Amino acid sequence: MSDNRKNLEQSLTQKLFTREQRLLLPSDYKFVFNQPTRSSDKILTVLAKKNESNDQARLGLAVAKKAVKTAVHRNRIKRLAREFFRLNQHKLACADYVILVRNGIDKMENKVITQSLAKQFNYLRKKLN
Repeated sequence: MSDNRKNLEQSLTQKLFTREQRLLLPSDYKFVFNQPTRSSDKILTVLAKKNESNDQARLGLAVAKKAVKTAVHRNRIKRLAREFFRLNQHKLACADYVILVRNGIDKMENKVITQSLAKQFNYLRKKLN
């Protein structure tokens, strides 16, 4: 196996979004919703809470049907959020994060949503460290 291929495989395995990096249970979400650190703007809010028992960042998404009417747009927003988290998880504090969206986010371009995510996570990284 060539060195380039080994490097590619190592970088891909380091940037996966595994089951352990997801908030799956209602109790996980309740933990974050109970006195979180918040960061928000006009299109989304990110809640974060330091998680001492876990050595990695975890992500939960709450994209309400009331805020984003069509499944296509809800799925696009969730896909963007997961991809942003996957690529930037090494920069984040070891905490649990929940992303909440607001009305009108479905009309925003992908670039605007990604910039907003970057801004919110950067703020939270500074706050939690």
